[in-house]
Amino acid sequence: MTDVAPAAPPVFDTRLPGYLQWSYPPNVLSPEARILSIVKILRDMKMSPVELLTTLLVPQDAFRENADGFYRSQGLEHLLNLVSRDKRGRKKLNKWMDTNGSLDRLLSEVHDEMDELGRAFLRHASDVTPESILDFDFERDVTDICREHTPKLRRILLTAAQTPRAAKENTLKDPEPLVTMIQAQLAKTRSQNNNLCAIPCSLYFLSSGMPRKVIDTLAHAGMCLSYNAVHDTHAALATGQMRRAQVASRSGHAVSWDNTQLSLSIHVEQRTGGSAKVQTGTTSLIYDMRGLLDVSWLALRPILERRSKAALITFAADIRPTLSQCTALHRHLCISAIEILMKSHPGFRYLQNAPELAHPQYRPPPSDHRTNEYVLRTTKLDEGSTDGTIQVNDNIYLDQLKYGIHDLDNTAVPSYNDQKTNALIRSAQLLRMGDLSALLRLEHYQLAPGAFHLELNLSWLILKIHRGNGADLGSLQYFIGLLAKVRLGSAQPDFETLVSLFMQVLSGAMLHYWEVESGMSLNDLAESQPSAPQLVDMASTIVTKYASGICDPPPEPDTADNTSQNLQLLIRDLLWFYLLRTSISSGDFGRMELMLGTLTMMFTGGGCSNYQTELLYFLQNLRKVWPEPFANLVRDNAFISTLGHGYVGVDKNAEFNINFQKNFFAAKGVHASWDFLADLAPNVPILRRLKTQFGEFLGAPWQGTNHTKVDCSAQIAKVHSKMREYQLHHPSVPGRRVTDNQAVDIINTGAATLRKTGLKKWAKGYNKWLHGT
Repeated sequence: MTDVAPAAPPVFDTRLPGYLQWSYPPNVLSPEARILSIVKILRDMKMSPVELLTTLLVPQDAFRENADGFYRSQGLEHLLNLVSRDKRGRKKLNKWMDTNGSLDRLLSEVHDEMDELGRAFLRHASDVTPESILDFDFERDVTDICREHTPKLRRILLTAAQTPRAAKENTLKDPEPLVTMIQAQLAKTRSQNNNLCAIPCSLYFLSSGMPRKVIDTLAHAGMCLSYNAVHDTHAALATGQMRRAQVASRSGHAVSWDNTQLSLSIHVEQRTGGSAKVQTGTTSLIYDMRGLLDVSWLALRPILERRSKAALITFAADIRPTLSQCTALHRHLCISAIEILMKSHPGFRYLQNAPELAHPQYRPPPSDHRTNEYVLRTTKLDEGSTDGTIQVNDNIYLDQLKYGIHDLDNTAVPSYNDQKTNALIRSAQLLRMGDLSALLRLEHYQLAPGAFHLELNLSWLILKIHRGNGADLGSLQYFIGLLAKVRLGSAQPDFETLVSLFMQVLSGAMLHYWEVESGMSLNDLAESQPSAPQLVDMASTIVTKYASGICDPPPEPDTADNTSQNLQLLIRDLLWFYLLRTSISSGDFGRMELMLGTLTMMFTGGGCSNYQTELLYFLQNLRKVWPEPFANLVRDNAFISTLGHGYVGVDKNAEFNINFQKNFFAAKGVHASWDFLADLAPNVPILRRLKTQFGEFLGAPWQGTNHTKVDCSAQIAKVHSKMREYQLHHPSVPGRRVTDNQAVDIINTGAATLRKTGLKKWAKGYNKWLHGT
């Protein structure tokens, strides 16, 4: 054993007589020995360790140095931590805290936190302007403020909102939004001025058609304003939105409007002078214009002068696609065929970022661009007549935007509408040709067809041409029966339902063509992992053989089976429809512009003279009338994005706003009024975003629960199976049911009609309109 040095004798300090002072050299004692030695000394001195500690902390001069050192160090924290870790110590510590006012101190701290939260709410609310209210965010503007200024209260509420186990394991329920709403209610109850969260909630409840009694009940709970205060706030917000629209319109704008048909209760009494079951009004919108760098580009007089002298468009130069345009369109169709393959079979997703499979771009929008929209007050004016259109024009510019009658004498305004609205505007221009100013003559409107209504009418045209009979293999009616699409019996069915049918038929047929041309199943083709250029070459063959409308070889005269030929025409037209749809959603008008000539032929060949005329007017303006800067403005603002992602036609955005108003009317029933609708319309851009954001914040989106894309793979598989079973890619198959009726080739028929009589008839009408004869 190792020898241990004997403990050194204590060394007495003789400088301080009267005190028992001694010390051991610390290097010769272990920590335990030092502690036990001190304990023995205290025991000999008849003193406990606690008595020593409390005596040293007494505020006396003799012990001040010890007390100061104790409180400067972490000694107190270490002591409390040690006591709280022991069950007995924790019990006594809690009892002491209860009897010595710790709860009162906590309440005082919570009181101070709520005061600071109220001040923060007021500061932040003062920064909210009509412009910034569109960017209001619950998480950023409310939750973060609560986290910053009320840490103790928020921790208490979070503890009360969930068990310790839920805090560790629950991944579905988030208590943070609930706690934020409770804090906002407390702030509102504490002070009527704390409305940072109450006002958005109030507007959400009001726009949802919530009854007055419910709103007033929630107001007493601090969640929103009272019903009367909500109405006043809503009206003030609408007035602010109208002022914004008036200012924005002076810097150049585009305009669009459409009718608003509101269905009242089915129990409306039919009597003399009583209200109609369906009432019609008009919703108008204006938009900031992307790419407007110089207001001189909007000069109206040069446009009117060019229009009076411009030559008319011709089929060869302005409608029929050039060789380079045909090449570009063929490439777009091939890429579309590959897109359909990749969407329908997951095995090809390895090519989703291949540059060879990206559509060429012509006029792509800036990334994250967001179009500013301004909805004007909805009126009871019916724009469905020439006189009604004139009244709508006067209401927009004279009554709502506060223009003088000569303020637009040299300002052109792009206007995107459905065909009927554009035709009525031209009729009104003809009727008011001799009026005092460009505004009263409606000359400032430079018309363009709305992309959504172009898409909508093309879908109805394809249905009319290719519906056929249920007994005709490959006809749309055959696929309607196969897929049990019972809601497509009318000539103008629901658009989204019809689009769903088109995409399922097109996808199933394309999958069959890919198998035929590759000579292998789709799974085997995917496993072979062809390169992007190889797929492009194969897609070119598919488009040429099965989606061009040219049957090779042609059907035998003695069989007269038009099944394959009709199907090729259908798939070709559906592929053109798909290309139009994706061109709009891309926001690149240049891709759609390539299609304008072909679309004109399709509407002409299908007997849709209204849209034939509308597209010819549009081509005349693009090619001959509008100066290039203004024409580019019309191109770049035909597709808009109000959210910063995803593009739609201007007229489609008008439908979004109108549907919002219809939903409010449906919720309010007979209690709805046009007066309230006049305030609701300007606020719709705010309320639409607020509804979506509020639902996402609480985890309950207002349009439903988790919105998922419908799986249509089973329907596509049915089409694919029937294509394979009946070998519908072959012109004739022994034993296959024969189709006698022959579908119209609307592109070739339209081209022939335009060359022969269509353009001449349009030119005659155009000249009459131009000269007012």
